[in-house]
Amino acid sequence: MLNKLNLKLLGSFSPKLKLVLWLLFSPMFLWGQSFDPIQLNKEISDLNNQYKYDSSILKLEEIITRKSSTHLDKYYAFLQKALTYKRLFNYPETLDNLDFALKEGKQTNEQKAVNARILTEKMFIQYDLLKFDEARSLFQQINPEDFHLLDGMTKAFYLNVASTFHCLDGNYVQAERDLNQGLKILEKENPEHLAAVYCKLINLAEHLDNEEMAKSAFASGIQNAEKYNMQLYKIRLYYDLSHFYLVKEDYKNAYKYEKLGSDLSGKYNAPFESGKLNLLEKELINKRRKLELQNEENRQIFLIIITVILSILILVLILLVRSNKEKRKLTERENDRMRLELEKINFELNEKKEINTGEYQLNLTNRQQEIIDLVKQGFTNKEIGNQLFISENTVKYHLKIIYNLLGIDNRMSLK
Repeated sequence: MLNKLNLKLLGSFSPKLKLVLWLLFSPMFLWGQSFDPIQLNKEISDLNNQYKYDSSILKLEEIITRKSSTHLDKYYAFLQKALTYKRLFNYPETLDNLDFALKEGKQTNEQKAVNARILTEKMFIQYDLLKFDEARSLFQQINPEDFHLLDGMTKAFYLNVASTFHCLDGNYVQAERDLNQGLKILEKENPEHLAAVYCKLINLAEHLDNEEMAKSAFASGIQNAEKYNMQLYKIRLYYDLSHFYLVKEDYKNAYKYEKLGSDLSGKYNAPFESGKLNLLEKELINKRRKLELQNEENRQIFLIIITVILSILILVLILLVRSNKEKRKLTERENDRMRLELEKINFELNEKKEINTGEYQLNLTNRQQEIIDLVKQGFTNKEIGNQLFISENTVKYHLKIIYNLLGIDNRMSLK
């Protein structure tokens, strides 16, 4: 009932009043421009490649707490936070941020792509933790038809995991196909991550007992990792080649590459960086909670102000409606008065006409009145002349005078 009344009242607004209302309330429905997720991924990747993990977290936190950020903006921000923690092997924080990303993503129109990405990332974590049963279970839950929804880097890593499962199942041909497909994807879209596929090619060479394949993959991987300064991939390449020689019982080379990987791993110092980020994360969470409380207080104040403004507007509109009703009643009363006045004038005119007609009758001669009476009785001009002992032409002459006096045209009007 109230909505119908409001719509009815809104329709009666003048154009100027509608413009004022639009300027007043339009800020309530405006949102900030969403950022480009591809550009965000590049910026965060560049920061992480420079080991500026704290800068990455601060930038992403700014997006998460920004009032104008949409659910999709926050989804991408939490996803990038998860990937940042993953680089530092902090899997608990990675999983927490993936859950936050999923929560935001479910409130967008991209739910299918969001579910596919989050499920894939969780599968990667179980795979990195060498929990292959859990990883395979998640792998089987991913719909192959959703593969096209993933970005290039995620597709390549997905194929890495698929190749491992094919190796475990003894399907080495399919494993190599998957890795070659991953190489093509990364060469086109994310060449800085090619070393991740070369690591898997070393693992495949181990199953095939192909030293040349392992050494070739290692050389290509090291070259790519050095080109893009990806120290983490260099560590993995050293350890993977070390394990290859360990299986071959070539302990000299196994020890050599294991030591190179261990030395480089010490410089990488991921636990220390992860610890710093944990402290930063706690500080950011406290700030976020304070900001949420402040936002809630501001929201309450804003709602109170809006309620007061709306109440005043509704009161003004009600007064306007009442005023219009009174004006309409006054107009109707004036119309009735004018109509009665016109009826009175019309009646007086008709009455005056009848009086004038009576006056014409009083001015008639006795002879003329006699002729009128005989016409009313249906006598012809000749019969009237015989009755009154006058000629027919005389009768016609009297009738002509009578017609002029009474303002009529023929004898039928006399009857």
